[in-house]
Amino acid sequence: MSIFDSETFVIVCVTGMILYKCWSVWTVSKDAKASREGKLIFLGLIGGASIFGIMAKLYISMAMGLS
Repeated sequence: MSIFDSETFVIVCVTGMILYKCWSVWTVSKDAKASREGKLIFLGLIGGASIFGIMAKLYISMAMGLS
């Protein structure tokens, strides 16, 4: 069994993707001199989309009997 076949690898990749998205949004908004409220709105939208994606992944895994 390869590490690429495991559920743990997928979770690590998703976590890395979320951290990268938050870092990139924060960096771009900081360079654009966005207000504090603007930064929090963008991070909230990214966070909400990320939570939705994680929950959808968990539901699909559960429905397929993988978890």
